[in-house]
Parts: sequence; C-alpha cells; structure tokens
Amino acid sequence: MKERVDVILTRTGGGEIIDATFRRARSSDVGAMHELSKPFVAAGQLIERDIELFDASVEDFHVVEIDHEIAGCAGIRRFGGLAEIFNVAVGERWQGLGLGRFLLASMLIVLAEEGFSDALVFTRTTRDWFARHGFAVLDASALPAERIAMIDPERESVPMTRPTVRGEDGVDVVPQLAGLRVKFAASGVELDWDGRIDSLLPFAEKNGIEVDSLCWGGVCGTCSTKLTCGTVSYHLQPEVTPPNGEVLLCIARPVTDLVLDL
Repeated sequence: MKERVDVILTRTGGGEIIDATFRRARSSDVGAMHELSKPFVAAGQLIERDIELFDASVEDFHVVEIDHEIAGCAGIRRFGGLAEIFNVAVGERWQGLGLGRFLLASMLIVLAEEGFSDALVFTRTTRDWFARHGFAVLDASALPAERIAMIDPERESVPMTRPTVRGEDGVDVVPQLAGLRVKFAASGVELDWDGRIDSLLPFAEKNGIEVDSLCWGGVCGTCSTKLTCGTVSYHLQPEVTPPNGEVLLCIARPVTDLVLDL
C-alpha cells in the first residue's frame, strides 16, 4: 500500500466531490486526533487518552484527511506476532459516508503488508459493527501476557479478531469486509456487489439493467444516474459534473450499500 492513498467520494443528496486521503499521521495531526476522539470518550466508546499519548505514539497512527481536516483516525499496537487496531474514530460531520469501513479496511491492508495475518480489536459498545466487518469474539486467555495485563475488567471490553487483507486501497477491499448490496429501485432488482467488476456500469449491464452510456471514462455524463441512498467512490476524477444527487456509473464503485434510480 502506498504511503498516501487518495480516493474520490460522493454521497446521497449531494453533488459535491469529496477528496479523501488515507495516510500516516504526522506530529501536526496530534491535536486534531485528540479532539476527534473526545466525543467517543464521552460516550464511553473509547478509552480516554491524553494528548501526550497521541504525541508519543503518533508514528503508530493513520488518519483520513478531507479538505485539510482530520476526518478519521486509528492506531496500531504491536505485540510480537499480534497487532491491535485501536482508537478508531470518525468525526461527526463525516459519519454516514462509509469512512469508518474505509479506514478499517485501510488499516487491515497496512497490517497485512507488515506481515501480520490477523488483527485484534477491543470493543465495548461497537461489537455489532466489528462483527459486520468480519471480526469474531476471541477468548482473552489466548492473548499475549503483555496484552492481558492491559485489560481493565471494569470496562467489560470484548476482544475480537479477523484476518488482515491485501489490496490496492481501502475501497478495493471493503467488499471483503462486508458484503455490499446494490438495489436498482426502478427495476426492482437487488444484488450482491461483485468486487471483481471495475464499476457500476458493467455491473448493471451484466445483470440486465439497461443504462445509456458512451465514453465509459467519466467524460460525457451519459450514464449519470440518481443515487437515492449510499456512497460511491470514483476511480478516476470525473471530467463532467453530474446533476446534484446523481453519479457517473462508468467510474463509480460502492463504498456502502446503494440504491440507484434505475
């Protein structure tokens, strides 16, 4: 995985293009990561960590940056042959965009490239979310003694694990974490997304959904279609801006479940 991964996103109801970057955290991100985590600490979802901890371990963090804003962050702890993803947080402004699963998928790629076969998380309130992304509960007694010593029984956090994944970027491997569904509302067809297909246009045509198209490269706008629900990523920068609420199927892939007006 590259040191920096850029993805282009657009979501329901907005015609705006969102440029998101997954990268390793820098010292200048410390304050933003600390602030980003505070609401999750207040809700009991994350352990409180002072800003000095973020500063001391900044090299173990990665962030998602949008418009010079830290939109998400997560850290990695390493215990010999075991790696733990911790402090997974996405800012309220960016929730519902699919950034959490993009961030998680990207962290799993990082760990795979470091040679880890499995990833660990501890969770108290987001067990169902991690389970939807392939994590299964682990008996804490199987953990390294160093990690067992860190457990606070009063938090009642549950250890969960899943295999790491390999891929070019987080969007590429999201379908491996959680099966995505694409619904063509006008046609009354709902299908599992096939991550081997480049974009929604050939996926639709393969499944008998007729779509007007010409360029297949985000240039002409002929395949522009209303996105009723969900988030997509573009694998190319669009050369034409579709009407608000619409997406270019020829260069779009799902990041979340989708509903398209086709």
